[in-house]
Amino acid sequence: MKKLLSITFMILLLPSMAFAGACPMLKSEVEDKIATLDQTKHATLISFALMLHEQGVKAHDSGDHGMSEDLLNGALRLLDV
Repeated sequence: MKKLLSITFMILLLPSMAFAGACPMLKSEVEDKIATLDQTKHATLISFALMLHEQGVKAHDSGDHGMSEDLLNGALRLLDV
């Protein structure tokens, strides 16, 4: 019985852990893209992307990983020029 509970717990816990782990990777991707763009040519896009980045990090820190991923992916789409 104890083994069954352990397996059930792992099945329920692992997907949420993997999902939460995506936020830091997306955060790094946004930061890397910003670093490679021409700051003067794309200043407005970078400004909006930084705003989404900041909101995404706050959502991650508060535990809302779904919202964090949405915001960080939005920033990446903006920076895909």
